[in-house]
Amino acid sequence: MAAVAAGPGMDQWVGTTGALPHKIKPLHQVNVAESRPFFSTSNPQPPFPRHLVSHAAATPALSYLVSGQDEDAMTAPDKVIQTLVDWATSHGATLHPSVDVYHDAHTGLSFRVKPDACAPLEPYEPVVSLPTSLTLSYLNAVVPRAKNSQACLPESFLRAASPHVVGRILLIQEYLRGKDSFWWPYLQALPQPHDTNAWALAPFWPAEEAELLEGTNVEVGIEKIRSDVERELRQAKELLLESCGSGPAIAKSLTANLYRWAYCIFSTRSFRPSLVLSEAQGDSLPQGVSMDDFSVLLPLFDIGNHDMTTDIRWDLDKAGSACELRVGKTHCPGQQIFNNYSMKTNAELLLGYGFMISETDELHNDYTHVRKRTKAPPLASEEYLISLRPLQHPSSLLMRSKQALCLDADTKVLGAFQHVQPDMVWDIFCTLSRPEQHEQLIPAPGRAGEEAERFRRDRFFSGQVEGEGRLYLEQTIALIQHKVLQELERLNETDVEIVGGDIDLLTRNQKLALDYRERCRRVLEGTLETMSQDDIFTDSGDDQ
Repeated sequence: MAAVAAGPGMDQWVGTTGALPHKIKPLHQVNVAESRPFFSTSNPQPPFPRHLVSHAAATPALSYLVSGQDEDAMTAPDKVIQTLVDWATSHGATLHPSVDVYHDAHTGLSFRVKPDACAPLEPYEPVVSLPTSLTLSYLNAVVPRAKNSQACLPESFLRAASPHVVGRILLIQEYLRGKDSFWWPYLQALPQPHDTNAWALAPFWPAEEAELLEGTNVEVGIEKIRSDVERELRQAKELLLESCGSGPAIAKSLTANLYRWAYCIFSTRSFRPSLVLSEAQGDSLPQGVSMDDFSVLLPLFDIGNHDMTTDIRWDLDKAGSACELRVGKTHCPGQQIFNNYSMKTNAELLLGYGFMISETDELHNDYTHVRKRTKAPPLASEEYLISLRPLQHPSSLLMRSKQALCLDADTKVLGAFQHVQPDMVWDIFCTLSRPEQHEQLIPAPGRAGEEAERFRRDRFFSGQVEGEGRLYLEQTIALIQHKVLQELERLNETDVEIVGGDIDLLTRNQKLALDYRERCRRVLEGTLETMSQDDIFTDSGDDQ
């Protein structure tokens, strides 16, 4: 294959040297080293597996909103529910007459239509309505009329600390106040700080569990969250110790475990204020603080579990004093009612919520995240997805929702591009080439402007380019193949095997991590397999 000159910014895809990775190769010829096969469709063997020692007991599944205390100390789920519902409704919250809260063995506290309801719950009927005065967030620390809390934080701390850190510290202080806290009926229904198995997200798993995610594309996110949380706690303590009044005492009460707990509570159940609070509440914020600089907890409202296929609305009433959850489908008696946390991949759900969505024929949620190399944190437009199934498969719902570059429905996309977000493919091509080259590389006779650009994209994605343009097509494919191979190499180099082979003896987190590793592997291997079906691999694979 002839050389393709790297365009400006090529180091964002291949590193600072700007060296293009390799020529595209047939699948059976791909190697990570001269003597070590990297991937084989018939028998994928991890090259240097680590051994995973099975534990004698399994960790119970996460149960959000249900305390994980032992039987003697634990409040029964029905009493936890009743305490929470009674408190919320006594302060103006309402549940639809046909809706109740129950404890599900798999999802913890959940909404459902009462089994003995006389009629279904119709689409967009309000499931729950919560006065915004019951919410818990940064607002309660800084806005006088929102202060249900008596655990006031020093003014100097409020001015200096990040709003999201203030919210977490406030949550900790309210928890430490016990039954004296206005929010105690809500707090007693949350996973409790001492029961880390009930709330700890992957960044806070024990080392022997967290290491099972090494080599996956969540490893960097885990390290960043862990580092950020440690830094935030250290800085918060320093600010509190330097403040007057209650500051030093609050600093002394802060432990790493409590701050991690607060982080996980906000991560797993908070909402964006701009979506659930009124403009008037936003106007009351201190100067320089915007509505989405922090997140907000909505007691009772947050019981709804996640279904990414469900149409939902979070509606403020006319006065902006209450937020309602409305779900856009009919629910029959006994049926669980879900919320929707927005389109999030299993990688994002694992990091931020501690669970993943199972694959079905109708829906999958397994994607590998790919980021361009940038000095600053990548923008959303600089992060792309590689999918378990082709983009055009009906079950690839999330990737279609993320794509900004849409192809014509009748475009016959090359196998090399079928699992890759189209925006990433075109970004690589535009990085390899210069804009003024496009007309020469992919002629669009008789067309101009957007029509010509659509024509070029169609020809490129379907492989219908010739001459010099084909060289750019091949190099784009080679870059994608190179990236997929890099990810698979990292996964293989950190692979594990189970001693004794008894998966039932693993902890919940170990099972979750191994499940995620397998999902990552299937995404990457499936992408390579589909790439190998293109004739372009046969045409380009002769010369090694």
